[in-house]
Amino acid sequence: MRLRPFLLVVLTLITSACRVNEDFETCRLVKFVMENPINKSFHYDYITLKDGRIEKLFSIDIGSNKDTVNKVVAYFEYSESGRVKAVRDESNRNIIIRFDGDLDNNGNAIKIRQTMNGVLVDEISVEYDSKNRPVNITSTNLIGINRTVKYTSMGNPHLIFRSDAGLQPTMTEHTFDTKRNFFFGIPEIQFYWIIRPLYSFIPYGDHNIVSSKVFVFQGKEYKESESQHTKRELIYNNKGYPETVRIIRNDVSGTVANISTFSYDCL
Repeated sequence: MRLRPFLLVVLTLITSACRVNEDFETCRLVKFVMENPINKSFHYDYITLKDGRIEKLFSIDIGSNKDTVNKVVAYFEYSESGRVKAVRDESNRNIIIRFDGDLDNNGNAIKIRQTMNGVLVDEISVEYDSKNRPVNITSTNLIGINRTVKYTSMGNPHLIFRSDAGLQPTMTEHTFDTKRNFFFGIPEIQFYWIIRPLYSFIPYGDHNIVSSKVFVFQGKEYKESESQHTKRELIYNNKGYPETVRIIRNDVSGTVANISTFSYDCL
């Protein structure tokens, strides 16, 4: 039986709508486990969500079945407009660490103050581009972060310049896939990742890193450091988010540096 033209158009529109809805299904990360086979360590991140936003992040390394100094119990606080304005760490009840942000009109944290039991210990300044992406991150603390980020046309942090005080400046060049980043469903994590700090990777892009090259500043120029290159092998779930990421050193040894697995709450 032949379909009438009008019915055919309706079915086409319904099919297209279903496809669009499927494309925009969102997965929110709730658990992130990283195994380092070299030193036999495991790092766990658990995220508690409330109304689709991060309420709590529990981060811990497991060594000999005991907690390590890297334990974090972070609570997120939001402004009336729903943007992260502060994170407080209560992993040590005797030392409460807070990160309070000054937000601009777009809800971006342009200045973040770190206090320990109310005493100021560091201040981080953040500059954003016209698309509200952080491009310059600097800290007044001499051991703090000092970073410049350049993005691709796809919105991924392609080049990251790091020049922390006392350390040799480096430039990391990332290439990306076209799948959604594992933090795509919880953009609030951006505030925490500025303060964490995670030097080798900044998850502000929409997609996932598949390889990285590192260049070290020597004399008057950056020179490629092949021993620090890495590549990533990713396995995705049926929503297009990574379930497993293996980071492999791209040198002769081909050593697996770490293996990360991700669990999501998918809508």
